[in-house]
Amino acid sequence: MGRRDGDAVALRRVSRRYGTVYALDEVSLSFPRGSFTAVMGPSGSGKSTLLQCAAGLDRPTSGSVTVGGTELTGALDSRTGHEVLTLLRAMVDRERQTVVMVTHDPVAASRADRVVFLVDGRLHGELTGAGADAVAARMTGLETVPC
Repeated sequence: MGRRDGDAVALRRVSRRYGTVYALDEVSLSFPRGSFTAVMGPSGSGKSTLLQCAAGLDRPTSGSVTVGGTELTGALDSRTGHEVLTLLRAMVDRERQTVVMVTHDPVAASRADRVVFLVDGRLHGELTGAGADAVAARMTGLETVPC
């Protein structure tokens, strides 16, 4: 097994509420460096929300998220969204890590090497090295694809 030097990601009492529904309700969980964790549960149990909060791609309603010792929770405004994307890009460029991100934000997607598009559960093309305008235009086109 790899070397484990503390937590890569730590969530402390993280809640994420959408209206009156809690997708996460005071979840405290850590992911040690060098570990491989599976997150399971039925559809709607909060798995995706947990991962989005842990990655700094979604803002918890309350609680704290720390990635690599850096507190993300207070910095998740447009400046921290930028900081998180910069961190992810650096992981790819310097450390040769693989990052897969799900987003609706064309600016965030434009930071990726490749953007793949899904429609109705099927692959519907990809863009490589595209800017935010090209990603947004492609998404607009996909939203008008007949079902």
